[in-house]
Amino acid sequence: MEQERRNSLKRLFRLLEWGFCGCIVLILLWGGVIEPNMLCVRRCDVTLPGLPERFRGARAVIIADTHFGNTFIDRLRKARIVRYFKKEKPELCLLLGDYIAVGSIPGYGAMTEKELIRFFSELKAPWGTYAVLGNHELWYGRKRMADILEKAGIRMIENQLVKVKGLDVAGVPDASVVPFDRKQYNALIRGEGSLLLLSHKGGMLRQIDSSRSVLMLSADTHGGQIRIPGVGSLKDFLSRRKEFAPGLSNWWGKKLFITVGAGGHRLGFRLFCPPEIAVVTFKEEGKSAI
Repeated sequence: MEQERRNSLKRLFRLLEWGFCGCIVLILLWGGVIEPNMLCVRRCDVTLPGLPERFRGARAVIIADTHFGNTFIDRLRKARIVRYFKKEKPELCLLLGDYIAVGSIPGYGAMTEKELIRFFSELKAPWGTYAVLGNHELWYGRKRMADILEKAGIRMIENQLVKVKGLDVAGVPDASVVPFDRKQYNALIRGEGSLLLLSHKGGMLRQIDSSRSVLMLSADTHGGQIRIPGVGSLKDFLSRRKEFAPGLSNWWGKKLFITVGAGGHRLGFRLFCPPEIAVVTFKEEGKSAI
């Protein structure tokens, strides 16, 4: 009897060991192969006081952190992003940086300039396509990427303010890689009405002193790439740091929208945080919770 009980316990422990190993394999397979190669659409409604009437109901597609390399998978993902973008038919397209991967893995270079120009040329919207650069463009070459965007017919608006159908839209440079003059920039965006800001890093919102109604669209965080349901990103949970959560939130009295990006960093492992393109719909006041 005692021997049978011991044998039963051994079988139970063996099953638990196999089950545990099986779960680890499934997590590695899902997070390392399947989820990083998915593409979702994050939708968000946002209101801004003083929003021009033409913007009410208008949609903007946001694409960031594609981190394209030179692999076959990256080329498939590029085609999928374009397909999703064209299906949405937005009025506006906004690009938020880190378009390529440089130096992450030995031999993992960026796409050719011709491929990048062809990709960006597909992202055309009736009201225009506007872009800022990220930190990876510093290693790739900011001037080089700016030239690629220009050849594709896309306007880069770092340290610039443009009028789009009556709405002020400005690009905020990434202060971690280029000089940023806070006073000069706040003088640039001085005015009345709503203000839409594009920045690779959401933390740049803290540098904005404007009393205007501000919405900043940002990326860079990748959502942590590994998120614990009901908790948040694993990285910020372990560091006990308050994160910029994906989606729409309020920071420093202003609105901040964060996209987790359409690609991944280094090995691209993702868990409960699939790559995405984001679609922001501008609504009249009173139609959004934030």
